[in-house]
Amino acid sequence: MLIAALFLGLLQAQPPPAQPVSRGYEPSAPALAAKAPGAPGYGLQTTTRSGKILLTGLRFHPVTHKVQAQLYRILGPAGMGPYRLGVQLQFHPQQQPPNDVLHPIWFANYFAILNAQDGFPAKEAGLEGRWVIEGIDGSNFGWDLGALIFHISNNPVINVDAAKLPMFGGPSRKTFRITTRKVDRPADPGEGTLEPVQANSEIQEWLNGRQTWRDLLILRSRQARFAPLPIDLAGHRIWVVRNSGQPSSGASQVVEFWREDPLTGAWDTGLLDLWPEPPDGLRPGRAIRIEDHWYRILASGQDPATGRLDRLELRSWEPDIAALLGGATLAKDLGGLNAPPLQESIELLANESLVEWKTRTLPGLLAAQNLGPAEDLVIRIEKGVLALDLEAKGIRARLDAAARAEAERKAQAELAAKGGQPAPQAQATPAAESERLADLLEQRKAILMAILGSAKQSLATLRR
Repeated sequence: MLIAALFLGLLQAQPPPAQPVSRGYEPSAPALAAKAPGAPGYGLQTTTRSGKILLTGLRFHPVTHKVQAQLYRILGPAGMGPYRLGVQLQFHPQQQPPNDVLHPIWFANYFAILNAQDGFPAKEAGLEGRWVIEGIDGSNFGWDLGALIFHISNNPVINVDAAKLPMFGGPSRKTFRITTRKVDRPADPGEGTLEPVQANSEIQEWLNGRQTWRDLLILRSRQARFAPLPIDLAGHRIWVVRNSGQPSSGASQVVEFWREDPLTGAWDTGLLDLWPEPPDGLRPGRAIRIEDHWYRILASGQDPATGRLDRLELRSWEPDIAALLGGATLAKDLGGLNAPPLQESIELLANESLVEWKTRTLPGLLAAQNLGPAEDLVIRIEKGVLALDLEAKGIRARLDAAARAEAERKAQAELAAKGGQPAPQAQATPAAESERLADLLEQRKAILMAILGSAKQSLATLRR
């Protein structure tokens, strides 16, 4: 099967590239980096033996905070050297030949020549028709078409190991020594496409360099979209950046908090924390956690042209005791974030706040109440206990149903495997609730029961 055609015709070319040095790099053209998913518009590129590589899309793991980015090989004129062979190539992967096959080369790995341009070295040398390429200069480049093209475009003379697909009889082989054509004008550095690649040992050496990531962060910070926003928080200046999220995290955007300006500060110690942006945005009233401290958003704003966060006002989170007494949970404060650990964290904070209120504030409140407010308090708490009871039971019922469904799916998969049938697919929906969350709501119900006991005792005293 033929895949991924790439063209090596008369294209604009850039000056000869520097020798492949794993730690040598430069900023990429913004127009080229903008072609990556999310259109970041910034990046670093380096030259390796297999081609030019772009590093862009800087972000951090939502849990470990380890740095991450995307790697792409640059295809087209921006990723090539100045020489052209003048052929259109495709990689033909090895296939299993039929038992009666006469010409196994038809089913082997090779680079197929789809077209040879008039007036270019390949056609002038006779490298067309049924000829296929088995290697260049003694190498097949791991059957990597991009690496093959990069090698051709950076060498004025190449030796092409070719084989002719036979009509009858066995294949014929020949080595063509071809002088490639140098193109006059340098290529537009943004004229190219991007192909995702994995880090090999050569690229990994580059990625292990601290300065690589520092320079990538600086480039990102110079983009209007990612310009850091300084804010004052708890008596300290911090910097905030709204960045693209990790697809697996469920958040399309992530808010980064930095203890130093990312443009000028330290790379290793600068990042303070991350927060996934809720599906409904950074709306006033939403809760947000920075280094185990919870805050409430007072106001936020974004530049409509770039999407940059240009306003964020926070204050320390304070519990709404009246709502908690009425059985409220805090899922709404998270704006729909589907993250049980965050829900557990804020519900635990609410429980602790309610315990403190019970000890520090409730006695004085009960002593100062008259009959009407005392009755209202008892009614509110009793309704809250009922609401929490239903909520906790609902979570456990949904978790039990999900567990039963998964057990049934596994049983069906075992039966399907025994019968040679495809197994049913697992549901990819991430869990939105947890046993611990239900436990925390049960704890709150117990706290409310204790408060209710004190409130009823006070009410009984008032009624005497």
